[in-house]
Amino acid sequence: MKKLQPLLDSARLDNMVDLLSLLCDLIDMLDQAMIEKLAQQFEEATAASWMLGNALRMAKAETSAQGTAPSLYGLLSLLREEDTRRGAALLLRTLNVIGRQL
Repeated sequence: MKKLQPLLDSARLDNMVDLLSLLCDLIDMLDQAMIEKLAQQFEEATAASWMLGNALRMAKAETSAQGTAPSLYGLLSLLREEDTRRGAALLLRTLNVIGRQL
């Protein structure tokens, strides 16, 4: 009891008890379905971040290989490419959804 007295005096023991209680509640809430859902969300987030990082590296490499900055006409000519239009549509739809949620 003598060793616990500093923890009792500073209310740290109460914090530790609260933390253990929270952990027990979390364990009670976790069932197989929730674990699978969390694992799937983690996999989707990992895949999305990998895809975005890969796209950014590729775009940076292509831009660096050009040497000079593209002209305004050069930027607009990128809109003729189907991949550029698909990416722009994804970005605009994402902004649309964010705007609806505001």
